[in-house]
Amino acid sequence: MTSRLIRSIGYDLALVPVSLLALVRTLLGRSGAVHQSWRKLAHFHGSPDPIRLRRPGLVSSLLSALVSLVLGLLSCFLLMLLVTAVVRGPFYGLVEDGPVGPGTWGGPTKAGAWAVHAAISIPIIGILPFILRGLALLQAASIRRLYGSATSRLVLPATILLALAGTAFFYSWTRQL
Repeated sequence: MTSRLIRSIGYDLALVPVSLLALVRTLLGRSGAVHQSWRKLAHFHGSPDPIRLRRPGLVSSLLSALVSLVLGLLSCFLLMLLVTAVVRGPFYGLVEDGPVGPGTWGGPTKAGAWAVHAAISIPIIGILPFILRGLALLQAASIRRLYGSATSRLVLPATILLALAGTAFFYSWTRQL
């Protein structure tokens, strides 16, 4: 299970460059090279290959690459949150030297703030790798659907909805800074 989670995280990180490459290659009319890129990425992840049963059109290829790029950026953001949760959560007292005031979670004591940060971050650390795996599996299924493989009817709406929700989540997170 651990190796699958790590491969999924690697897949998610590779989505950004592969999606950018797919966008450029689609615009240049190199659909065969785009298909090969998606196949290599699927092979790395261990998911079924997107067998080319049909040739996707220009618009669907561009939209698929764009949605994949958004999912890749969302994955990078979630990975950054995972690293932050690992470093700052259970080890809050070691990485935060500032004053622990009444406005701090668990304040006014450093021990209370440390306990609250650890209690919040530990479930996040346990859940985020599975969310990243789910993103990778959903994106891989959407690419298989693009090339005509049989997938659930809900793959495309779920992928689009997740890309929009991820964008809204990132935007709302930046507003709190």
